[in-house]
Amino acid sequence: FIGATLGRLIGNIVYGLVEHQAGVGLRMRVEPGMFAMVGAVAMLSGFCRMTVSLVVIMFELTGELTYIVPFMCASLAAKLVGDPMSPSIYDGHAQLNGIAPIEEQHDIRLETIVGDLA
Repeated sequence: FIGATLGRLIGNIVYGLVEHQAGVGLRMRVEPGMFAMVGAVAMLSGFCRMTVSLVVIMFELTGELTYIVPFMCASLAAKLVGDPMSPSIYDGHAQLNGIAPIEEQHDIRLETIVGDLA
């Protein structure tokens, strides 16, 4: 909801700027609803980090082939910004519940080999 709201706000600002410049001879069509969808994709991708599946879900929701590239760009940008900052919402909840992570932990190594046990 927050991502869609912020996207719609940006879309309305861009729409107002384009309409203001229309008298100069700039002919461009801006849909604020498109900005709302891209904002929703970016926010969801930042939280859950499911890039490809989220783009496919939003494509199926809209049915517009022209929206795929903005969805991909927003999803990739949100993932690249979010990865260094914090784990995904699912990894965070799994860690709070004590569930072992799926990825290999780099600091946990078994130094014993089979020859040492025999």
